[in-house]
Amino acid sequence: MTNTIFIFWGFAGWLVECIDMRIEAGEFQNRGFLHMPFCPIYGVGMAAGSVALGSVKDSYAGLFVFGVIFCSVVEYIVGGILERLFRSKWWDYSHMRFNIKGRVCLRNAVLFGFGAIAVFRVAQPMVEGVIGGIPMETRVAITAVFSTAFVVDLAASARRAWTYRKNQEGDELRLIFKAHR
Repeated sequence: MTNTIFIFWGFAGWLVECIDMRIEAGEFQNRGFLHMPFCPIYGVGMAAGSVALGSVKDSYAGLFVFGVIFCSVVEYIVGGILERLFRSKWWDYSHMRFNIKGRVCLRNAVLFGFGAIAVFRVAQPMVEGVIGGIPMETRVAITAVFSTAFVVDLAASARRAWTYRKNQEGDELRLIFKAHR
């Protein structure tokens, strides 16, 4: 079931990012590293969170703290990896107060905390119920098709990012997406 949760939340995260940037930047942006409508950072976070949370799922305060810390740490690490590998930034919060290297900011950390409560207390049980109702053979087929598409897209997206890096001049990191207002 973890694979299907990864797929569902990766797509849901991409959708949330697109809606957020439509509101914040005033335009559609295909958010994320990949070409396909999928943000792996959300899929990984939800799959790992579903496994790691344990009894914390029963505590609003525990979920909030988990969301703030876990999501911010993941966002900071992934941002740093992308910057080092591709000399590019996929997001930049440096214009926001209380940020760390533009990779994380207090506003988003708090939103992650409340998001963890909403997702793990309300949405995730429903998602697990729906996924649990899908026959195992169908879930395996979906996972196989998605995994193939994911690997192909990951390779193509990495190649595109390496090409951008090779053609980039200077030492400044290149911002991939328009920043929030």
